[in-house]
Amino acid sequence: MASGGEVRINQAKRGYDVADDTAGQLMWYNPFYMKYAPDEEGNFNGQSGYGYISFEKFVDGCRAINSGSLKPEDLDARGLPTLSNTIATTAILEAGRRSIDENREIKIEITDGVWKLV
Repeated sequence: MASGGEVRINQAKRGYDVADDTAGQLMWYNPFYMKYAPDEEGNFNGQSGYGYISFEKFVDGCRAINSGSLKPEDLDARGLPTLSNTIATTAILEAGRRSIDENREIKIEITDGVWKLV
C-alpha cells in the first residue's frame, strides 16, 4: 500500500477511507454519525445520528403545532431546519448557482427581514 497506510477524506460518504498496512484492508469510518450535542430538549442525542430521525422530528413538530402545544416560531428556537433557520444557507447556495449561470456577481440583500438576490 504505502509507508504504513493512507487516509482519504470522502465528502460524498461523509467519512474517511483508511488503508492500514497492519490491518491489511481498507476500513471506512464515519465520525459524523454520532451527534455529540444534546437534542433540542437538552437530552443525550448521540444514539440518533442522522437519517430518518429528521423525518421523525418534522412529524413531531407538526403534531405539536397542530395540538397547539407549540407555535412554528418555537421550532425555530430548537435549531431544526425550518425555513427561518435555513434561509441564509439557501440564499447563499442560490446566489452561487445564479452567479455561475449568469457569469456575474450576485448580492444578497436583507431589508426589513425580506431576503432578495440582486
